Amino acid sequence: MTHSITRRAAVAPRALALIAVLALPLGGCDTHKILEVTDPDILTPGSISGPDALPTVRRAALGEFALAYGGSGADGSGGTEGVIMYSGLLGDEWINSETFPTRIEIDRRNTQITNGTMGNWFRTLSRARVRTEFAARGYEDFSPDLTAETGYAEMLALAGFTYLFFAENWCSGIPFSRANPDGSTTFGQPLTMAQMLDTALARLGAALTAATNAGDADLADLARVGQGRARLDQGNFTAAATAVAAVPTGFAYLVTYSLNSARQNNGVVNANSFNERYSVADVEAGVGLPYRSAGDPRLSFVRTGGGTDVGFDRATPQWDQLRYLGRDASIPLASGLEARLIEAEAAMNTGGLGASNTYLPFLNAVRSAPPAYITANGLAIPVMADLTDPGTPAARQDQLFRERAFWLWLTGHRLSDMRRLLRQYSRAENTVFPTGPYFKQNLQYDGTDVNLPVPFDEENNPNFTQCADRLP
Repeated sequence: MTHSITRRAAVAPRALALIAVLALPLGGCDTHKILEVTDPDILTPGSISGPDALPTVRRAALGEFALAYGGSGADGSGGTEGVIMYSGLLGDEWINSETFPTRIEIDRRNTQITNGTMGNWFRTLSRARVRTEFAARGYEDFSPDLTAETGYAEMLALAGFTYLFFAENWCSGIPFSRANPDGSTTFGQPLTMAQMLDTALARLGAALTAATNAGDADLADLARVGQGRARLDQGNFTAAATAVAAVPTGFAYLVTYSLNSARQNNGVVNANSFNERYSVADVEAGVGLPYRSAGDPRLSFVRTGGGTDVGFDRATPQWDQLRYLGRDASIPLASGLEARLIEAEAAMNTGGLGASNTYLPFLNAVRSAPPAYITANGLAIPVMADLTDPGTPAARQDQLFRERAFWLWLTGHRLSDMRRLLRQYSRAENTVFPTGPYFKQNLQYDGTDVNLPVPFDEENNPNFTQCADRLP
């Protein structure tokens, strides 16, 4: 039986103004202390008069989350980018194919705290966190029966994923503040990467409980995959595998997009295929993965114009991904496939000399029956031959991370995996991240970024100066 679920991402009324992002206190999921937004265009606790307003609040939160995850077609200059675009640009999935110096700076791994493009990304993810936690608070305050409300579990889970995105893609030491009903701000203390992951796990744990109480197996699986992902980020492989063990391979939670408005468009398609600001990478700077040259059926792309198409900069070869074809294509956020990949990595790390007998079955099981939800276009991925044991720990790691990269291509996982290769597997930075000459404008990969900094706007918080560290 296939367990798949699609949550329609509706457009929100307006974008929130930046509120130096938020966080609930650690030590549990205390959604009663959720950020209360005071912008008059935003639904506030006082404007929610009862349970009838909750579906509207949920739809607004879904819209903000979809924007933060996959981006949109709004705002010009290639659209609003989400996690998938900017993590892939700093990682090895995308190269810049236009002229904006702020994006080139990020692609070259030298992001300044004054970078306006990066600041917009930070605010977009911050708004998603605000909306999802605000919605969860609304359900708590106004739902007559939380055990009958699947929206409650969904909002808690998506709030957990926003913390995951911050932890995986940004530096350690992000301040999360809280806006008060009277318009004042309670400035938060910076949270380390470990604390952000703990916060994500608290939200996801509460979501699992709520989904179980409501009898929603799909949302329970969404929370489980999120827990497994967070445990993987912690390096707690046994707990990661335990978290996802019950998730069926056929499960998928899809973030959906539509043609109703530019703001509801799939931003991956928009920025790459239509506006040609990003091009599919291939062995970036000699160390990235061979997304184009591998000849792998999981990686679909094309260069139009008889193989002569160039990007917006009129110079960079333009390669368009084909995993998501239309501006209304949905994007997997969590899946049973990811659960099997988590189990494979856990087995590789706990299997000792018998690792080939423990991790390969998980990888080969999905190669022999590729899930249909991997692409949004109905493109069938054929059955692939079984992998064999390459024989050494380093080669096994390479094999597993390549499988993760190809299965999870353009879903916002790769930058975190590259960081984990440094942090958990002791790889040298110059064997994972690009260095040396940049591919255009006679520039260099002249930075050492493995994550994004916090924008300088956040220095208005008296508790914050800048990132605690930029370590992987």
